Amino acid sequence: MPAVDLDPRLVDTSVWIRADRKGHETLRDRLKELLVADFVSICWPIRAELLIGVKTPERWEILDEQLAALEQVSITESTWSRAARLGHMLARKGQSVPLPDLLIAATALLQGLTLWTVDSDFKRIAAVAPLDLDIFGTA
Repeated sequence: MPAVDLDPRLVDTSVWIRADRKGHETLRDRLKELLVADFVSICWPIRAELLIGVKTPERWEILDEQLAALEQVSITESTWSRAARLGHMLARKGQSVPLPDLLIAATALLQGLTLWTVDSDFKRIAAVAPLDLDIFGTA
């Protein structure tokens, strides 16, 4: 049976990591459904974060090839500008969010993609921008 809201998503690093852990079968199943439907996108900040955590050169090569097969959303000058604006808006509220998360959020905003995440930093970003979040799997 298809998951609710089975449509294109920018899938954050936090979802990939959680899907790889025991006890998150529902999240893993939903990710598989999205992958089969070809509704999973990533961008270089997500790809880099995932590759940084790999333990061996062999696994790095395999994962890099698998990630390259997904829809890659480009990071443009507009993305950097939007990320800077988001960071500035948060800083004015006394909050900070890591630059990779700002870039990921800016990518989702500029591409009109829902961001699937289990990282609470994105909730802070969504408080200052119209970021469409999917927080499925946070429990």
